[in-house]
Amino acid sequence: MGIGIVLVLFGTLFVADNKEFFDTVKKQTEEGYSWHYTGKQPLSEPPVPSLPLQVEGSEPYVLWKLKKD
Repeated sequence: MGIGIVLVLFGTLFVADNKEFFDTVKKQTEEGYSWHYTGKQPLSEPPVPSLPLQVEGSEPYVLWKLKKD
C-alpha cells in the first residue's frame, strides 16, 4: 500500500509541475492537432511547452510533436 501512495504522489507532482505542457496538449488536441514522431529534434524556436529528453553532455531534444493534420 505504501508504494501506491508514493506513485500517486509522484504522479500528482509530475502533472502539477508540467501543468503548462498538459494545458497546451489539451488545447491543441481539441483544435485538431495530433502526435507525430519526428525523430530526434532540437527544442522548438520559439519555445513551446514540452517534456524534453536529455542525455548528459548533450542538448535537450524531443522525439514527438503535436502537428495540425
